[in-house]
Amino acid sequence: MRKLVYIFLPFLLMIFLLSGFFRKEIHPGQNNPVAVAENTVFELKEGDILIRPNWSWLPGSCPVADGRKYGHVALVTRGATGQSISEALENATVVEALFFDQATKEFQFKKENQIRQGKAIVSFGKKFTGIRYRLRIPLTETQAAVMRNFAETQLDGGYNILSVKQKNRKTDKMENLDWHCATLVWQAYFIATGLDIDANGGLFIYPSDIIACPIFERPDGIVRF
Repeated sequence: MRKLVYIFLPFLLMIFLLSGFFRKEIHPGQNNPVAVAENTVFELKEGDILIRPNWSWLPGSCPVADGRKYGHVALVTRGATGQSISEALENATVVEALFFDQATKEFQFKKENQIRQGKAIVSFGKKFTGIRYRLRIPLTETQAAVMRNFAETQLDGGYNILSVKQKNRKTDKMENLDWHCATLVWQAYFIATGLDIDANGGLFIYPSDIIACPIFERPDGIVRF
């Protein structure tokens, strides 16, 4: 055990120092998001982001209240409207990169299972009530389609916790690459809109960095549910 500490401590220290160097001081916009109850008519649109915040103490992460573990992010690829939040989530489809599956409660070690398309309710069900967000900006049909097409071309890729944003490759021809949940959604937005949805512009990107992005500070831009 002591050997492992000596091996990983310098690595963790390096991450902390690097992320602190690239981090900007920000004032997250999640202080007073619109909150909706379960039995409310709820709509999800293609291109919406579903997201849960991560631990705020992670190096370089924006502080967002009630974050758990490493959080999670998914891109809505087929929208739905329901008479309740659960109904909308049940009928909407997302693309997400994951290492832990909320459905099976198991880690996914096979590459073919790490980036998938499926029901939104699996990763954003009732157990996460109050720490789920829906983020939205106005998108054209073309922009939403570009996001969906890009996300779907990544379904043969894999999960990589060390993946980073690729501003020098703004193209929807990036196929079968490895991502983690936040970089996959960030890349889809950047390709379709040219927008950087990372609030602090750090070397690494976390789910909380996306929640705190001022781009979503607009009417109907951020909903907590």
